[in-house]
Amino acid sequence: MSSTQSLHSLAFRVMRLCRPTFHVETPLQFDPCDLVFGEDLFDSHSTAPRHLLHSGDSSSSDLTYRNRFLLGNDSDSMGLPGLLVLPQSFGAIYLGETFCSYISINNSSNFDVRDIVIKSEIQTERQRIMLLDTSKSPLESIRAGGRYDFIVEHDVKELGAHTLVCTALYYDGDAERKYLPQYFKFVVSNPLSVRTKFEVVLITSYSVDLLILLIDCMSESVS
Repeated sequence: MSSTQSLHSLAFRVMRLCRPTFHVETPLQFDPCDLVFGEDLFDSHSTAPRHLLHSGDSSSSDLTYRNRFLLGNDSDSMGLPGLLVLPQSFGAIYLGETFCSYISINNSSNFDVRDIVIKSEIQTERQRIMLLDTSKSPLESIRAGGRYDFIVEHDVKELGAHTLVCTALYYDGDAERKYLPQYFKFVVSNPLSVRTKFEVVLITSYSVDLLILLIDCMSESVS
């Protein structure tokens, strides 16, 4: 069994499963020719491309760029092209949520690996929770360039630092038994925050006299 410092054929990739976000683009209109030609190309009509000067579209022959920021469609002003962005990190995780993660173990070598035992667990300051254990039924093999994917879930009930530990025990192409551990850390925060503020009230003799006078007035009105 080799140490964790040796080269491994397998590697874990972890992505948190949560709602994707919209990809927002700045609605800036530009001419594709700006990416190919220089800015001084349009200083005179003699150097401008002929397909821009003699095009049927009147806006394409406008060298003043007065229509550069005109939107062709009202939806362009939103800057939402309709693309979704997957989460790039674990993000904010709060107490009471269900942590759901997509885990992929990839074989980046040129040979198959065999008898893979995969374990995944959550470690906190108080306990260790096993999420996946294939010890009783190891994977027969993962082909070269292939992968094995699975999903784990955990109800978050503790605050503070958490560690998602993924390990793999396998035989590589040289029939050598190797052990691969990988650690993915995240912090669980409290969704509620309660703040208190104390103030010291000084009671003077004038305040006491005023309070006694108010009590006397109230007692007389009741009687």
